[in-house]
Amino acid sequence: MLIVRGAVKDYDWGVVDGLEPWSGTATSAPQAELWFGVHPGGPSPLVDDGGQPTGELLADHFDIEAIPLLVKLLAAARPLSVQVHPPGHVAAAGWRQQEQGSPQVYSDPFEKTEMLVALQDFEAFAGWRSEVEAAEMLAALGLGQEIVDAVRGRNREAAIRGLLEASTPELIAGLAEAARTAGLPEEQVAAYETVAMHYPDDRGALLTPLLAYLRLESGQAVFVPAGVPHSYIRGIGLEVMTSSDNVIRLGLTQKPVFVDHAMGALAEHLAPQFMATRHGDLIWPVNSPFIVRMLSSGGERIPSGAYRIVLLIEGRATVVSDFGEVVLRPGTAAVISADDPDSFVEVDGLVAIVQSTAKQVEFVNERWDVARNEY
Repeated sequence: MLIVRGAVKDYDWGVVDGLEPWSGTATSAPQAELWFGVHPGGPSPLVDDGGQPTGELLADHFDIEAIPLLVKLLAAARPLSVQVHPPGHVAAAGWRQQEQGSPQVYSDPFEKTEMLVALQDFEAFAGWRSEVEAAEMLAALGLGQEIVDAVRGRNREAAIRGLLEASTPELIAGLAEAARTAGLPEEQVAAYETVAMHYPDDRGALLTPLLAYLRLESGQAVFVPAGVPHSYIRGIGLEVMTSSDNVIRLGLTQKPVFVDHAMGALAEHLAPQFMATRHGDLIWPVNSPFIVRMLSSGGERIPSGAYRIVLLIEGRATVVSDFGEVVLRPGTAAVISADDPDSFVEVDGLVAIVQSTAKQVEFVNERWDVARNEY
């Protein structure tokens, strides 16, 4: 059992000092994500019992086979990119092509499946809006009949390419009023006002009417399988995902956009899973490679045989095993490998207990066989 802090990511969409309660540092600048894992993009630093850095990284002790999940704290002040995460076979093939000189699209050869658990009210676009609602909003916006018909006919690729080609600042400025004309609730109108305010010249802003709007209260969650388009709008939450940083963007970003790759990564048969959970509930989406419990009081045994990470959100938590006792501070996490013995956590506050599942073990073995010689 090791103790880690999160690796800070200062992306420009973050909340100014939004992660200070967990990062322990005020920077007077955006703090977007804290990463708890071994991904090369942000391996977690080890800390001692007093929370001080030891000079080592979690990746110095474990590789991606032993630490198959990446846990993040996320603070979004404005919408993140419209994006899709590639399924495993797409990521592995794309990574191989990069090795042969293709454009750099993929961060690693692995699938990225994720879940967000709200720590406060959180807004997102996730999955496809009904074709009727989307078509009504785009018609109210004044889009041509060809695009509206593509949306009504669920021809996603034609709709996306048509909207990207037709997009203008004037159309983007009209998103909120078009949403109101189409009869959408005021909270959704406000979301489109936010998009237009922050991305007035971004062609991808016109894709947001295609996406379903979702509002999470604290403790509720949304599971986003690889291949499902989404864009987080604003809020603070806990993210749990397979250990990958593969993001293929379609808009709302200054980073490169790869439309063809995004089209190839879309999984039409999948949809996000919304879970109306509360703190204390077990969050276990269908076909998920991980389970999560947000425990606010009392104790729980965490059995061996799976990778486990216990991240303290607020208050105080103690983790006990045959290796001894660890007292966590907000923003620190106990990392427990599958081979470590049973552990027990006692909490007064809020702690996230994340465990990989049997499906994750199968998933890791399969993807590791594919990528072992390439990463």
